[in-house]
Amino acid sequence: MKEAVHNNDIAMLWQQLRQSLAQVGIWFELARSYAERGLAWQGGYAARQALRLDPSLLSQLQDLDLGPWQDSKSGDALLGGASLADAAVLAQQFAAWVDQCRGDWLSWLYLARLQEMTGVSVTASTQQSLQQAQALEPVAGETLHWMGVWRLNAGDEQGAITALSGLLDIRPVRYGSMMFLGEALLRAGNNVAAEKAFARASLSNNPDFLLTLSNRVFAHNYWQEAIEVLQKAIELRPDDVPILLAQAKIYWEVYDLSRAQEICNKVLELEADNKDATYMLAALSGRFGDARAHMEAVQAEYEACGNPQSRLASSVAMVSLYCDDLPTAEVADLHRRMCAPIEAAMSQKTDFSNSCTTKRRLRVGFVTGDLHRQHPVNIFMLPVFQHYAHERLEICIYHTGTMHDEYTRKARDCVDHWIEAGELDDTALQQTIVRDKIDILIDLAGHTTSHRLGVFALRAAPVQATFLGYPHSTGLSTIDWLIGDRIVSPDEHAHLFSEGLAQLPDSVFCWASVDDYPLPAARPPDAAVVFGSFNNVMKLSPKTIAVWAQVLRAVPDSQLLLKAPSLRDEATQARIKAMFAEQGIASERLQLRGPCGLAAMMQEYGDIDIALDPMPYNGGTTTLQALWMGVPVVALAGGNFVSRMGASFMTTLGQPDWVAADEDGYVDAAVRLARDRVALRSGRAALRAQMMASPLCDIQAYVQHLQDLFGKMWEVHCDGDNTRIIRVGGETTTSCSGETAKAQ
Repeated sequence: MKEAVHNNDIAMLWQQLRQSLAQVGIWFELARSYAERGLAWQGGYAARQALRLDPSLLSQLQDLDLGPWQDSKSGDALLGGASLADAAVLAQQFAAWVDQCRGDWLSWLYLARLQEMTGVSVTASTQQSLQQAQALEPVAGETLHWMGVWRLNAGDEQGAITALSGLLDIRPVRYGSMMFLGEALLRAGNNVAAEKAFARASLSNNPDFLLTLSNRVFAHNYWQEAIEVLQKAIELRPDDVPILLAQAKIYWEVYDLSRAQEICNKVLELEADNKDATYMLAALSGRFGDARAHMEAVQAEYEACGNPQSRLASSVAMVSLYCDDLPTAEVADLHRRMCAPIEAAMSQKTDFSNSCTTKRRLRVGFVTGDLHRQHPVNIFMLPVFQHYAHERLEICIYHTGTMHDEYTRKARDCVDHWIEAGELDDTALQQTIVRDKIDILIDLAGHTTSHRLGVFALRAAPVQATFLGYPHSTGLSTIDWLIGDRIVSPDEHAHLFSEGLAQLPDSVFCWASVDDYPLPAARPPDAAVVFGSFNNVMKLSPKTIAVWAQVLRAVPDSQLLLKAPSLRDEATQARIKAMFAEQGIASERLQLRGPCGLAAMMQEYGDIDIALDPMPYNGGTTTLQALWMGVPVVALAGGNFVSRMGASFMTTLGQPDWVAADEDGYVDAAVRLARDRVALRSGRAALRAQMMASPLCDIQAYVQHLQDLFGKMWEVHCDGDNTRIIRVGGETTTSCSGETAKAQ
């Protein structure tokens, strides 16, 4: 009887909190009481509330036996997973506890979610737990709020909508709940309702919450709305450095560079030693198009941070691809050096229990956060997911991103399994993939912003490969294969790759547009020739501009149309004009355009006759878009993957004469095409037809070859040999102790 009374102390503490949530002493007492009873999840929740109200309590809270209560990825955060291995055991423990302490709101809440995770969401017991929690909640709506957040994090947007919609009429408005409701509605495809929910959330007058809201809506590409939310936050708290930095970051991301620069300077007036503003100002050089200056800035920041495992390592690796003064071997070595500390820190031995037979359906996992509208990974991978043979492959996507749109939903509907993995750290995601018994795990990011290379460094599957998202070797030795083709990753370049080479018979990219882009009208027959490039300005290297200037000099009266996000900025335009002026090209011969919507951009290919491929970083998506819109492309075959994409496209298209071996040949190819401007302008439909008839657009054959390549990867793994080059549609080259042998 005494124990029951003692346990009900917790119920009384919750009753007191219903009078006022700002009672820090009660939160601390709750944390201590939960710790005494071994209820670490509940204690951690109470401890976080106490710390939020009084940061000086940290040392006292750390003395409580609550486990890693400050770790945002552990404890009750696990309730936001799609599954939990010990959910049933925990549910039994919490059910036994609430029998003793009927007034414990938090334990009823956890119990309801655990029962739901065990698959008994429709049973009377689950509904009873949920009703008990709602009856006891310290503030109206808290129970449904958390159920909605957990369901959303687990990928159950419909369940989240059901929970969070129940809070629409609660007053005062639950702004945080409305933010999460907006996200859930976006994932479900109800954009109109989502925008209304976000608008309701933006009525908050809490600057800290508005900062959070702006980050969330910007993650879904509502950048104008994010700026407006931040502007309100700044009006409420004018000199708040974190809010100003967030505003500068958004302007950086949308290429409003002058504003980003102005805000960073304001931050430095407030905090002269602010590292974020200092770095952003230094790194703006990349947005302005100066790859070498950007490389120096990123390297300096990487070295100054003192953490060799920092994600800045990937920034250093990626920007090196744009530098036209770095030899290919040096770029490859740099990638290895950047990855070495990551591998050293994360290396571990994992024993896989996958059945090593080639006579079964393969489980192939893809790790990506980039399956949304204009991202190249979405453009090239969605058709693959729409056409693969389910009887051969069981595909699982581990979605690590935040943005969801109609294309994300299309991809999710195509595949066998979809796991929302954005809330999982590298270790948790690696363990999830191992439990799923994935045979082949594919990286679709390389060193780009959304990468999860730490998962691959830990090794999450018996076979790991990198594909499509990054045009270079990752430098990570735990990735077994780089999927390329015989042009971007030829046998003789094998020493440049940390991975083995898995070669497709045609181009590594396949253009199978899921949207309709009508051909633009033909340009007037007597108009001057217009060359063009729609690549970002950091690809406009000094070498590229020098060669393009030669082309313009060789074709009198011709013009060059450049379109890129950074060209909305006047300072960037001035820099580009100055670089061409140094080459003797007047600004009157340049047309500089900023960004627009995708459909409008595709029609702008009608304003150019010949596209020019930059160097050393070739166009990828932009080159294929140009060809699709009937525009021939001149390319230079360089020394590594990133500078050989154009050669791969043109060769696969059947136009090897558009590929040059050196700069003089590049200029000659451009001049030859320009001589017959009338034929170019009337031949757009013919070029599209040629492209459609080539392997460059044969998605059925492409997917078949990709599936065959996965099969060969698995066969090599099961055989345990040391093959370093495999291909489909031809021979397999096996490297043994430095010697090369051939086998079918």
